[in-house]
Amino acid sequence: MKKNLLFVFAAMLTMACCVFAADWVQIAEKQYLDASSLTTYNYNLNFDNDIIYSIWQKRLNNGTENWKEVEKNIGKKLWYEKSLQIVNCSKKEIAVKSIILYDIKENAIFNYDYYPLDWQSIAPETIGESIYTDVCRTTSSWGRTDVSNIIHTPTGSKIRVRSHK
Repeated sequence: MKKNLLFVFAAMLTMACCVFAADWVQIAEKQYLDASSLTTYNYNLNFDNDIIYSIWQKRLNNGTENWKEVEKNIGKKLWYEKSLQIVNCSKKEIAVKSIILYDIKENAIFNYDYYPLDWQSIAPETIGESIYTDVCRTTSSWGRTDVSNIIHTPTGSKIRVRSHK
């Protein structure tokens, strides 16, 4: 009897760990949004009652000069960055709330929170516009196809990503 209860308890713990998995949706080459993190953002300076959401974005290191400069300043090889994007759907504006940089071993090695938010107008044909479009349209559809890919991380874990295009 005790063995059965232990087995059931272990099975429940195993199932619970999977609930917290991110749902990364590809929005551009080496750039993703976590669809499961999309939430209403309560901005204390929202005097106009605008519709504002937050969502996590992941950008993989693509070897550009910007990434190389950051790596040089930090003194470590970086694998990716996560940033909390705040999107004002009413005013078509975007701001970054937080940035976290990760090394090759997926250790968070740098983080920064921005306050106050620095709102930027969203320019056409930019990543900001892709984020705005995905976040501000009806949240139940996300316009995704059924295409699934698995990315293998340097630490051996797997991330499932889906493209919305």
